Amino acid sequence: MVAATGSPLALFNEVLPVEDDVDAAALIGAVEAVRVAGLSFLVQLRERVDDGLLPVVHDLGLEEDADFSWPAMILTDLPTALALPEGLRIVRVAEQADFEEFVRSSGRPDLYATWLSQTVVDDPAWALFLGYEGSAPVARSMSFHADGVVGVYNVGTAEAARRRGYGWAMTLAAIMAGASAGCTLATLQSSAMAVSIYEAHGFRPLYRYRAFRGRARR
Repeated sequence: MVAATGSPLALFNEVLPVEDDVDAAALIGAVEAVRVAGLSFLVQLRERVDDGLLPVVHDLGLEEDADFSWPAMILTDLPTALALPEGLRIVRVAEQADFEEFVRSSGRPDLYATWLSQTVVDDPAWALFLGYEGSAPVARSMSFHADGVVGVYNVGTAEAARRRGYGWAMTLAAIMAGASAGCTLATLQSSAMAVSIYEAHGFRPLYRYRAFRGRARR
């Protein structure tokens, strides 16, 4: 599978197997497609599941990037109530002004604009959230649901507002958007520093993705 936005950020142009047994030629063809398109990209292989493809990515000249080698985690007992830490207010993005603030809150609105479009606000499968302290946005999250599964993405908290439980609250809001649409399973990929937090709230690792970085054909 190729999931490419055209962003200059490799994270948003990915090649990833979705079946248990992927033909090497299919992977080579997918990598060739993103290279010809002029994109920086990541190939994400599931540890153990896709180990047979490791010689292929090495032959393709791709280098492993530990910074993006994250565990995939699942939650099967979805929460039914949103508990907010003191001082945090969560708002679902519904208007253009909210979306613009969501993008600004990232600190890199120029890069966000390369992979995230305001059209997601009008798509009921997507949910974007901003967390506020007073009038200041300090946290964000987003989710997408389909086929009974809600995926959580882009959870972030401003450095000055960390260690207050905001990250989990934003994750919870994203999960519950899917739960309200009938989802029974939540998924996410966690950075190394957040794994213990998610495990404490019932997430369990399914497998780890190994990321291999590639560049456009010169």
